[in-house]
Amino acid sequence: MACKYENPPVIYAVAKVIFKQGIGKHSDEKYQQLLQSLKPLGFESYQRSNVMGIQLKQADKSFSVKQSESPRLAYFSPSKQLSVLLDENVIELRVSNYSNHAFLLNTFSQVLDMCIENQISTGSQLRELELNYVDLFVPNQCTLDSMFKSITLPSKQFYLEASDAVHVGNINFTRVTASGNVKTVVNLEELPKRQQQGVKILPNTLQEVDELFTMPIDTERLFLDNYDGNYAIVHTSCGSLVEGQMDHDTALIRARFELLYNESIKTFDHMIDTNICDQIWKPLKGIKE
Repeated sequence: MACKYENPPVIYAVAKVIFKQGIGKHSDEKYQQLLQSLKPLGFESYQRSNVMGIQLKQADKSFSVKQSESPRLAYFSPSKQLSVLLDENVIELRVSNYSNHAFLLNTFSQVLDMCIENQISTGSQLRELELNYVDLFVPNQCTLDSMFKSITLPSKQFYLEASDAVHVGNINFTRVTASGNVKTVVNLEELPKRQQQGVKILPNTLQEVDELFTMPIDTERLFLDNYDGNYAIVHTSCGSLVEGQMDHDTALIRARFELLYNESIKTFDHMIDTNICDQIWKPLKGIKE
């Protein structure tokens, strides 16, 4: 059962739709119109960015490689804790001050409605939906491994010595449901927190490559009393392939995201020791997430 916490472990969430075709490069006028549509949802500005990449092409038996630019656009709330990103074939909502899943999914449904109304994604078919959560597990008057009910941390599985300069570990797990079109991927990283070094808070797959698009993330509420020890990043990603009839039907898309959310909650609840974690995150009685 989803529980709302006073000090929740989730620090970052992303809802994403991926299209089969590109969603196009539109005029500044169209992007300005989209901004006006998004303002009632709390967005006030947008920023452009170009990411350099490598494009591979095959002709007969030969390959060619060339650099390519991928234009991107992001709309931001005043605090930059809420953003909408438009990529070559992706629309995604990013939240770095997570409140509850209803806000995330309802806001994203409204964003998709606005993109459809402004003909941003017209003519492009949906391929996949994806829901991502990043949780930080930081012990407080307990050990890190005691926060987990079903997981043995990497540092418990391999030889190490207390005098080691550093030791890090990683666990991956993938589950595909019987239907074959819903996949849950969990990645756990065990890392050391040291006062003189920067702290990694997002998995590599969700780290933003352009500083213009980065978002402030509050983690000090979890690293209490200048905590200096091991902590864990848990990234849960639930994805679903999309049937043709779901294209541009935001009600159906919202319902499928709800299914993905329920899968992520089952994964999370199975993983944690509530007796320990509740003391740290402090559940709000009678309030569900």
